[in-house]
Amino acid sequence: MLDGLDEEECLEEGGQATEKKMRLSMHQVKALEKNFDVGNKLEPERKVKLAEELGLQPRQVAIWFQNRRARWKTKVLEKDYAMLKANREKEPPRNCSDCLNSPSDNRQLSGDDCPSVVFN
Repeated sequence: MLDGLDEEECLEEGGQATEKKMRLSMHQVKALEKNFDVGNKLEPERKVKLAEELGLQPRQVAIWFQNRRARWKTKVLEKDYAMLKANREKEPPRNCSDCLNSPSDNRQLSGDDCPSVVFN
């Protein structure tokens, strides 16, 4: 049907085919990834041009970019969380009396502000 695309059937619970799901070719994915690296937001002209070059609908390109931004954001959050966790594990455990007796940023912390207090 469309050149360069593989088709995969989507099945209902009863096992009947309802529609064809189009998969992008490796060439199309590589071109989209390359364009994503240039800029992760699409202007309408760029979207139409890219869709024409790849033989896709502009809506397919827009949805691919939207999904790719979501995956990118998730990876960034996971990376940031891992870094924060690693930094936290490097720090020696803090005693609440240390928090209460030493100023942090020229202010005294109360028990409610103590980062070492864990509530169950």
